[in-house]
This record gives sequence, structure tokens and C-alpha cells, in this order.
Amino acid sequence: MVGSGSAGGDLRTPQFNGANYDFWSVKMETILIAYDLWDAVEIGVHPQLIIEEEKGSEVEEGETVQIPVEAPTISKEDKIKNAKALSLIQGALTDELFPRIRNEKTAKGVWEILRREFRGDKKVIAVKLQAIRADFEYLRMNDVDSLDDYLARFFEIVNNLKSLGEDVTKKRIVQKLLMSISRRYKSIVSIIEETRDLETIRVEEILASVKVYDKREDLHDERDKLARTKKAFSSLRVGNNQASGANKSSQGKPNEKWQGQNKKGSNWSQGGNFNNNNGSGGNWNNNFNSQNKQGSSSQGGVKPQCQVCQKYHFGICRYKGKPKCGKCSRFGHLTKDCEW
Repeated sequence: MVGSGSAGGDLRTPQFNGANYDFWSVKMETILIAYDLWDAVEIGVHPQLIIEEEKGSEVEEGETVQIPVEAPTISKEDKIKNAKALSLIQGALTDELFPRIRNEKTAKGVWEILRREFRGDKKVIAVKLQAIRADFEYLRMNDVDSLDDYLARFFEIVNNLKSLGEDVTKKRIVQKLLMSISRRYKSIVSIIEETRDLETIRVEEILASVKVYDKREDLHDERDKLARTKKAFSSLRVGNNQASGANKSSQGKPNEKWQGQNKKGSNWSQGGNFNNNNGSGGNWNNNFNSQNKQGSSSQGGVKPQCQVCQKYHFGICRYKGKPKCGKCSRFGHLTKDCEW
């Protein structure tokens, strides 16, 4: 590493392995400028002319004739500067790339070899530039892209254009940036276009405004998401409470539909007996009713079974003391007077 005479400290050269030549060349150019060695790479070193003074016999006394003579070698200062620049470039190459420039003795020659191989000649540069121009023109931000990712891709394409010699003005960058970001930033873009002069506004000012707007939108999105989550949980709790309340009410109350009288005049009693209004309920359930008579009457609020009409009601039966027909099982007449 070359000493730090004017650079103010040692600068570590970036290693180049054949990839990202444009990035590497920019970094190396900065380091060479810092060491005051970029002239040896950009201009190169050339032999200088040494002026020799000779006294002529035909001239007046005291006068000398200056005869320019081409120096056979380069000056010592230029040799040292070329050697320092060449050393920095050689140290930045990997062992796989070093044999390609091993026989070159000047820093300018090494730089040209690397530039032609990894950047290409004018035709190759023109083809690359055309492809990157197309990428720049069709560049758009998708709704799924984050702002930081899109800005990184945007300025990568801009830097590639500049590295290939394209003149990308600040006005062009501002216009493309405002047109290419997604609809999420439509409001802030309209504000910038209406309140600022696009001829003089800097790219940094647009980036600052868009990033602040993006942070605010993220905060609103988080609040809306939290509110929707709370609402969803509250609706689940209300639904569970209603369901549990319905289950309790259905368990605590008997179904009143089974207690009413059907269209044909038959009743379904709580004791599980099916009786007709004419009193002839059949003998199949008499034993079952007599067995559950005590249990049914003992429960609070449950009608007991009447011993006269075999129905369930409170109080004295209206048929008590009246004769019962053995033929039709009706009250109020005897069998001999039955007309049925």
C-alpha cells in the first residue's frame, strides 16, 4: 500500500474479481485522486524534452544557444508516480485476473486493458446503454414493492446510465421518479407538482417528502389493522355469548309448542301421555300414567292428573259426580241412554 502523504490516511483498495467493473472503477478512481496519482492513469507518462545550452563560436560573447534534445528516459518523478498508480491497480486485482495485465508497465495501459475487457469497446457500450435506457423508460413501481427497494433499483439504473456516459439530468430524474412511483403516493406527488418548481427542485427534497408520507401511511395502516383485529375479536365474543345464552334459555324452558292443542283436538301432556278430548285416551298409557302420577304432581308448577277425567288440571274436576258412559266414555249420560 502506498503511504499516506497527501491522503491523510491509508486507503484500502477494493478487490476486483471481474464482476461489477463500473463500481470498482469508480472506487479506484477516487483512491487514485486521493493519492494524486490519477494523472498517471488518465494522461499517462511521456518522455520530456531536456534543454541543453551550448556556446556557439559565431555568436557574440556571453550568448548561448539552446538546443532541444529528446530525453532517453522518463523523469524520475513521473516514474515514481506511475509505479505508485500501477501498484495500487495491481494490488486491487485477484490472482486470477493479474496475469492479464502482468506484462503492462504503465498504469494507463493497465487501466485501458481492464476497461476494454470488462466494459467493452464503443459498440458494446452502445448496446449496453440501449438496454439500460429501455429499463429506465419502462421502470415502474408495483403495489407490492416497498419504497426502499424501488428507490434502490431506480438509482442503480440511473448510476449505470451515468457510468456508460449517458447524460442524465436532475430534471429528468425528478420527472421519472414522480411518474413511476405507485398510486399509494398520488397525494404527495400532486402536492409536489402543484407547490414546487420542478425545474429547480432537488431529488433529495422529493425523497424526503415521499419517505415522510410513506411513514405516515404505514402508521395509519397499522392503526386500521389493529382496529379491525379488535373488532373481529369483539364480534367473536358477542357471538359466543349469544350462543351460550340461547343454549341456557333452551335448556331452562320447555318447548311450549308441545303443550298446545293440535288441530284435531288432541293434547300432548308433560307426562308423555296422548289423550283425545273425548276422554277415550286408550288403555296403553294408563299404566305409565299411574306410575308417574306421584312424580309429576310433586314437581312445582306441574298440573296433576285428574282421577275422574284422567286429564291434567288444577282444582276440582267439572265432571265430578256426573255419570260416565261405558260405550263412548263421555260424561253426562249412562250407557243405556247413549246415542253414539
